[in-house]
Amino acid sequence: MARDTRISAAEHCYRTLSRKIIGLELKPNEPVGEHALAELLGVSRTPVREALSRLSAEGLVDLRSRAGVVVAPIRMDAVRTAQFVREQLEVAIVAEAAGQTNRRILLGIRQAIEEQELAIAEDNPDLFFECDERMHALYCSLAGRDGVWSFISDAKKHMDRVRRLSIQAGQLDQLVEDHRGVFEAVTEGNADRAQEIMRLHLRRAMIDLSELARRFSAYFETSSLQA
Repeated sequence: MARDTRISAAEHCYRTLSRKIIGLELKPNEPVGEHALAELLGVSRTPVREALSRLSAEGLVDLRSRAGVVVAPIRMDAVRTAQFVREQLEVAIVAEAAGQTNRRILLGIRQAIEEQELAIAEDNPDLFFECDERMHALYCSLAGRDGVWSFISDAKKHMDRVRRLSIQAGQLDQLVEDHRGVFEAVTEGNADRAQEIMRLHLRRAMIDLSELARRFSAYFETSSLQA
């Protein structure tokens, strides 16, 4: 697997593994052996070990005495924390974005929403997720706070695995309706309405969390389902 030579081998391993875990290519409790990963990524075992150490600190992999390193299951507490942080930041962002008139960014948000509808029509969950990410990032740009998106991205990693499951479950029409509502409120300069819809939108994943945990029980930590 070719890597970007502008970043270190360890960073390449970290980004690749993080993307695969969050994207559910690597599933909870799946072993992630150093030797196999080093061969797959075309690096030595040292950068793989460094990447796994970072992922362990973030709670995305677990070190188990017999199984070695495995992908961590989804833990309810981590998801709730991620949702809380994301909600505080993004609700504030759309309030600041409301009434901003950067036509290029507004067009980008509109296009991202339209592409989400296309993704639904084509049954393409990866495209939907990509467009959803782009849309939320653009609101940070519209508010003049591009750097906030990096904080949100770091904070929401555990929530993103739940979002992936939600997309797989096909509950997407309501999400797009929310997106259109936020966009309309922002373009009208209605900060209160934009905040109200964004807050409800970000809480939908939590409302559906118990149902997703029942449907995809193998992805969740058993003890956290009883929390």
